[in-house]
Amino acid sequence: MSEIPWRIAIERALTIHRGAPPSRWLQLATVTSDGWPSVRTVVFRGFLGAGPVLRFTSDLRSAKVGQIAENARAEACWMFAETREQFRLAGHLRVIGPDETDSQWLAERADVWTALPPATRISLLWPEPGVPRADLHRFRVGTPDPRDPPPSFALLLLEPERVDHLDLRSDPHSRTQYQRLGTEEPIEWASLAVNP
Repeated sequence: MSEIPWRIAIERALTIHRGAPPSRWLQLATVTSDGWPSVRTVVFRGFLGAGPVLRFTSDLRSAKVGQIAENARAEACWMFAETREQFRLAGHLRVIGPDETDSQWLAERADVWTALPPATRISLLWPEPGVPRADLHRFRVGTPDPRDPPPSFALLLLEPERVDHLDLRSDPHSRTQYQRLGTEEPIEWASLAVNP
């Protein structure tokens, strides 16, 4: 377990919700070039090591990758139904694609690719997302090599700077805000109990 207080709470909620795939789904909002919020559901692929960084995947051809290139600020909202907890995580996104020059990041990208279910790997060989619908035969692709990510595959990392944890189980509800302090390792977090 991590020493990061909000991560401990997320890990606890994930443990309680184990066996419920929707518990790994959260909403991720980016900002479009004209300033509009753009939100979609993504799948949590685990934390990066013992730190605060959350891992997701993306198709490099998707609109969100272009949005991130222009403005890396983002916020994720994660609701756990059984524990009645909501986490809002605001920070910066980083895209790790095939052109990454750091070998450690490329290895992390490859590891996440290997761990993906076959159906998810197949979807990254489909036609470009968000453009007019292609003929159905273009969606019939073979299963890609689990050891060799295609050029369209990206590892997406969210590094939170602020986390808002709302716990609806108590009466009154409990809400704690966390703020990252500095950039030096080990990362420290200030916490403040606020009105729900």
